[in-house]
Amino acid sequence: MNFEQLLKANYNDAVRFSRSLAGSKANGDDLLQEALIRAWKGFPRLKDAASFKSWLLKIISNTHRSMCRRWWIKHIVGLDAALDIPHPTALPYEEKELVRLAMRGVPRAQREALILFEVLGMKVAEVAAHQKVSQSAVKSRLARGRAKLKTRYETLSKMETCHNAEPIRTG
Repeated sequence: MNFEQLLKANYNDAVRFSRSLAGSKANGDDLLQEALIRAWKGFPRLKDAASFKSWLLKIISNTHRSMCRRWWIKHIVGLDAALDIPHPTALPYEEKELVRLAMRGVPRAQREALILFEVLGMKVAEVAAHQKVSQSAVKSRLARGRAKLKTRYETLSKMETCHNAEPIRTG
């Protein structure tokens, strides 16, 4: 298969991953564009077409890290699911926004593991290879990331509920 065919088969996941890492549609699209240029240039060195998806996602991760260093960004913004390419089981908008906000509080390595595993459906072994850590480290990152995400989500949900509550009227 050629680069275009492999990219077409994996494009939606690449878009969701880049937008999730970058924190917005615009920044994610810029990230993806730069990563695709790198991938296209490096494609002749790819030995196994079956590993294209994990190879491409690694390029996106590395490109993101480079962009963060270049722009002196201290924190990346969390999950912002691709609005134009929703996952088939996407959350309603309000819940998606709460998840996106909650993801901001999850450390980068845990956030990346959660996105790769939960959003893009990669196996633990694939995430481990992607992040260059052991499978037990990935499992730990997933567990800690889920716990942090749950705590932040619950806190934000309570704040949202209080914020949207009807004022008490007297008289």
